[in-house]
Amino acid sequence: MELTVKLEDNADVSLLKKILEEIKGIKSVEISENEIDDEKYRSLLNQVLEKSIEQADNGKTTKLTPELLNDIFK
Repeated sequence: MELTVKLEDNADVSLLKKILEEIKGIKSVEISENEIDDEKYRSLLNQVLEKSIEQADNGKTTKLTPELLNDIFK
């Protein structure tokens, strides 16, 4: 199981990490500064959807079997 916490720029990350590491049941604490660029993500998603619609209109489709869906959404 994972927990995601978004912090403000001025948050005391080292103190928060120490506190979390003391809580029973927490295996590890990882700090990441990576943020998902929502605008870039939405643009990419729109491109993929447009391409999918274009391929479907041209008869280029693939049957989505449960196995394929499981492979895609692992």
